[in-house]
Amino acid sequence: MNEASPEARIPGLVYTPEGQPLRREDIKTLADQMRYELGRYRAWRGHHDEDFRQKFIAVQQNQAARLKRTHADLLNDPRYQAVTQFFLNELYGGLDLTELAREMERALPIATRLLPESVMRTSAVALELNALTGELDEAVTAMLFETMGVTEITDKAVIEAYRACDQHAERHHQMGLLAELGGGLDRYVRSRVIYATFRIAHRPAKMAGLGGLYDFLGRGFDVMRPMGSAHDFLGLFVSRELAIVDNIHAGKADPFVI
Repeated sequence: MNEASPEARIPGLVYTPEGQPLRREDIKTLADQMRYELGRYRAWRGHHDEDFRQKFIAVQQNQAARLKRTHADLLNDPRYQAVTQFFLNELYGGLDLTELAREMERALPIATRLLPESVMRTSAVALELNALTGELDEAVTAMLFETMGVTEITDKAVIEAYRACDQHAERHHQMGLLAELGGGLDRYVRSRVIYATFRIAHRPAKMAGLGGLYDFLGRGFDVMRPMGSAHDFLGLFVSRELAIVDNIHAGKADPFVI
């Protein structure tokens, strides 16, 4: 099959890094899953609309500031400070995966052979979480600036935009992915076999052009390892975010108060 040109692509379909259309129901392998999520990421409007991208960044910065307020106690707790910063900055706060996506597009076949399958499955969850987060936040951005016509991002406007976008189910799925990703990193770092295999792959991964992916996973392992178990942290973080999602959906006046 020949690669589809941008002009020939069908709206609504996800296109892999190789330019081939891929539907979710056609995913058969882990590599397919990762190509699908990379295609979703590449389809973000902000990648080809600079003015919209700047608005999107402003929305994610507002989100990051709210997250820091909500989880201030975790950020100030020596047990949870590093892992909370990792979650806010690299998983849920608007990580720019441009370089990592390019790396994965080039080296995905090597990655699936080089790194343990369990680790690659966690990588696929990270890619799906990032793709979904961007899609949801782009919808909120469009609602704020194009439908509502705001000139300043306020909590009131964001709450109104969230309700208008009606993302309740999708935000629950987002939190499910976040919990799955955190649980995967936690589980693998406590598995001597998987963690040792991952460490052994350091030099080959760098040589294969997978340094960004390896470092990203390594940072996740490093913040999880000292805790022994991330169960309590994940329970606190995810339950708070789900409570806020439910409060917004229920129409509470101040949904960020939990």
